[in-house]
Amino acid sequence: MQGVNEAVSETAALEIVYKNLRMGTDGIINLLPYVKQSTLRSAMTVQLDGYEKYAALVRVMLQEEGIIPKDVVGMRLVAKMGAAWRGMMGITRTELAKALIEASNACITDMTRLLNHISVRESKGARLMREVLALEENHVEILKAYL
Repeated sequence: MQGVNEAVSETAALEIVYKNLRMGTDGIINLLPYVKQSTLRSAMTVQLDGYEKYAALVRVMLQEEGIIPKDVVGMRLVAKMGAAWRGMMGITRTELAKALIEASNACITDMTRLLNHISVRESKGARLMREVLALEENHVEILKAYL
């Protein structure tokens, strides 16, 4: 995320949230084919569902403001290449859980920073960001079992 040192508008914050959610979605979609353990696949699917749910909500909120969110095509390619490389290298369950936790922690950091700098702290967008933050914190707790 770019350096956020001053108040951020709700719309600008939601654009960053959308980008984070889409990158999470793309990463999980690209990693799932390489996950054999059913309980880990299930945990990742729950995480994917959460990302898709919140991305749809953010998309609607941005569209109400007249903004068409852009999907991050370049990031999709990077995620796909990274997932393919990990799959070919025989990534372990622990390594995968660690990578997913690190991605969730990056999102947690972004959400926290945005919430600390959003111009309207009790807005609909801020509430949504707090929900995404809680979702990511829950994902981290679930994934710790696979370390």
